[in-house]
Amino acid sequence: MSTDQIGPSSIWGYTAALWALIFGVFHLIWAAGWYPLLDEGARIAFATPWKWTFDVVVAAMCLIAVPVALAPVMSWGRRAPRRLIYAVACIGTTLLLLRLAAALVQTSYLLVSGRFRFNIIGIWDWWFLVGTILFTLSTWRSRQWRHNRNP
Repeated sequence: MSTDQIGPSSIWGYTAALWALIFGVFHLIWAAGWYPLLDEGARIAFATPWKWTFDVVVAAMCLIAVPVALAPVMSWGRRAPRRLIYAVACIGTTLLLLRLAAALVQTSYLLVSGRFRFNIIGIWDWWFLVGTILFTLSTWRSRQWRHNRNP
């Protein structure tokens, strides 16, 4: 199979790139002062000045993640520096795994303290879970790509 076709081994790269693109666009929208899909509490929190920088940095990270996720599955990726792509993929995946671990610790604390309610799990918690799974699988796939001398 050529590297520009969608198949079982490349679907993770395409879906991880799509996830990052969507999330990057949302952060750009939030940086612009529009807050779709956020409740009133989040809207107030995101309206603080330092959150603009946060949104711009996260949007930039997401936009970098798009070609990183696509490099192992696209023909132009043959010319990409594989070690650099893999290192950036590992850093991004690690950040997502740390965010997931923090959410699991928080949820465990709420369960143990008897304050957990299913409705406190927001859409973005699920979104991060999906992204973590996609980037973990995509990075694992890019590890195989990095070690393949003849793509």
